[in-house]
Amino acid sequence: MTWACFYTLSFGAIASGIMVISALNPVHSVFWLVAAFTSSSALFILLGVDFIALMFLIVYVGAIAILFLFVIMMLNLTDFPPAYRLGGETDMTNYVPVGLAIGTLFFSEIASSWLIMGGHYALAGPFGAATSGYVSATVGNASDLRSLELGGNWNLANPWFLIKCHNIEAIGRLLYTDYYYLFILASFILLVAMIGAIVLTQEIGEEIGATAKKQDIFLQTSRAPEGV
Repeated sequence: MTWACFYTLSFGAIASGIMVISALNPVHSVFWLVAAFTSSSALFILLGVDFIALMFLIVYVGAIAILFLFVIMMLNLTDFPPAYRLGGETDMTNYVPVGLAIGTLFFSEIASSWLIMGGHYALAGPFGAATSGYVSATVGNASDLRSLELGGNWNLANPWFLIKCHNIEAIGRLLYTDYYYLFILASFILLVAMIGAIVLTQEIGEEIGATAKKQDIFLQTSRAPEGV
C-alpha cells in the first residue's frame, strides 16, 4: 500500500509538472502547478517530513501559486497565439534537446548520490514503518562527519538522531534554542527591508519620500475639539 501511494503521487507530480509547461492557457498552467505542489507535499507527508510538506502547502500553494493565479486573471490573459502551437515559429519541441540534456544530468546526479550513499531508506509516516536508514562506511571519513555538528553530536550508527521527536519539534528546538539569535537577526533584516520598501515607494501627489505628507499623531491628539 505504501509503495502504491508513493508511485501514484510521484507519477502525479511528474505529470503535473509536464502539464505546467505544456498547457497553452496560463490559468491552466497555474492549476497544474498547484497540483504538482500538492502531490509533492503528499509525498513528503508519506515520507514523514511533515514540516517541509506544510511549507509546500503554505508557501507555494497558499501564497505563490495563488499570487500567480490572481496576476494572470487580472491581466486577462488568454490562450497563446497560433505561433506558439505545434509547428509555429516558437514551437516548444525546439526545446526538447535542452530538456533531455538537463534531465539526463539531473537523473545522473540522483543515481550517483544513491550509489555513493550505498544504503537504503525505508518509508515512514502514517503509511509505513518508523523512519530508518543508515549511511554506509563509504561516505567519507567519520571524523569529517563528526565535524558537521548541528545542535549536538551526530550519531554515526543512527544518523536519524532526532527520531524520538517530531521533525517540526526538532527544527523548532534547534531554531529557538541554539540559534535563537539568528532568528531574531533575520526578523530585524526583514523589518528593515519592509520599511525600506515602504519609504521608497511612498508617493502622495508630487512629493516622494521624506517630504511627502505624513501623519503626526501628537498634533492630532492634542487638538481641542470644536466648540470647547
